[in-house]
Amino acid sequence: MGNSAKDKGDRFEREAVTALVELLPEYTVNNPMRMLGAGRKDDVGDLSVFSDVAIQVRAKKDMGQAIRSSAEDSVKQAANGEMPFALGMVPILGTRAHQVRWLACTAVDAWPGGVDPVADFAIVSKALAWVRDDAGPHGYRVWPRLERIGRLGGPGYPALVAPLEAWAAAYRLSWVADTSLAA
Repeated sequence: MGNSAKDKGDRFEREAVTALVELLPEYTVNNPMRMLGAGRKDDVGDLSVFSDVAIQVRAKKDMGQAIRSSAEDSVKQAANGEMPFALGMVPILGTRAHQVRWLACTAVDAWPGGVDPVADFAIVSKALAWVRDDAGPHGYRVWPRLERIGRLGGPGYPALVAPLEAWAAAYRLSWVADTSLAA
């Protein structure tokens, strides 16, 4: 008999590898995959997709806990692996193909290249509604996905939350900045 929670986690980790490879194929390691031995003291993340990013995937009904814990744990795992970047990934269950499917969650000071979030939230449900909203309420500005980065404050670990596409764009820019500085 299988463990349904483990099966669910495994499924979302496989999906996360695919999502990251599709977004940033030019930066992936030779054989992107799930890591084995999660939960160790020296854990360096759930996925091996980029050589310099610790990635923690969390799929939970409690989105607030998933966002905050994935951000916090990815920072710890990045430190374990001496990696400059940390990424928590949280799937939004029940989304359609054109909607925001994955949330990028990081510590407030861990966004690639740094960022000033465009919105602050104390309540998880309001942050999620804003991050997912591609249409916006009538008469209000809709932030493009690549700019839709919010700070989730309130009780618990503070985190930046955004569509995964926004994190990918920032990661790509950080590489471009690094290579132009080295030239």
